[in-house]
Amino acid sequence: MRLVALLPLVASCGKPAQQVAPVHEAAPVDARVATASSDAAASSALPTTSYADLASALLATIPGDARVIGFGELHARTDRAQVRTTLARFTADGLPAIAGKLSDLVIETWLIDKGCEKTATTASATVDATMRRPIETKNDIAELADAARKAGIQPHAMRVTCADYARIAPPGKPMDVPAMLTLTTGELGRIATEAVIHRDRDPAHKPWIALYGGALHNDRFPADGVADWSYAAKADAVSGNHFVEIDLIVPELADHDDVLAKQPWYPLLAEPSTSIRVWKRGERSFVIVFPRSAPAGSAS
Repeated sequence: MRLVALLPLVASCGKPAQQVAPVHEAAPVDARVATASSDAAASSALPTTSYADLASALLATIPGDARVIGFGELHARTDRAQVRTTLARFTADGLPAIAGKLSDLVIETWLIDKGCEKTATTASATVDATMRRPIETKNDIAELADAARKAGIQPHAMRVTCADYARIAPPGKPMDVPAMLTLTTGELGRIATEAVIHRDRDPAHKPWIALYGGALHNDRFPADGVADWSYAAKADAVSGNHFVEIDLIVPELADHDDVLAKQPWYPLLAEPSTSIRVWKRGERSFVIVFPRSAPAGSAS
């Protein structure tokens, strides 16, 4: 079944302030990437490494022994700046760089099962309104899935039942956000686990399996109270401690957010930069910050 009837990505995208002591060091730099340069601005306590583009950043940052890579984004919202989405950037610039090593891509979305169309449509409308999801998100997800297929990568979507729809968005009631987060975390962890086990039966399998979704669910160092909404521990277990967390941060999507402002990487958003910057949060945990978009009408 084609991933054309996809629903918008759901779940909270911000990480509560983490309890782990960050590792303040630059990400390892692949000697093949000539564009890397030091970008530790004097105004920042966070040493970063700069790259010309997302492809170079990913190739230099992802450890060679990685098995499962969890990409986390800040979701686009109708009440945030309308800039090029993280999803679109990843599809165009990130996926092609790692496609040769990727066998599977688990996307935080779902297909509508036959027999649940009415329930699913009502539930998705509630989710859209609650999460302020732009209608363009469906197109972004479909394009990511199609790009994966064309690159020989197997895309996966979450399995959501009629009962799940009724639970996360009961008719006539507000969306049950904790139920949605629990469902999403469980499904992403399940699919990743099954994909690793399946691929490991083939000695010639490609080395990486990736997940793409909200930056809460891939958290290697979750704050107290939200650990149950991260699949990282499960992915780490099935991969033999070879799970890697990578958060993709578009500055305009984090502006004026009191929760995100508590993140240790937040001061990077105020620093002028035309490069992709990578900060190593901790062991196998990285934050990639995009440069701010050029103002409309300015030279690129």
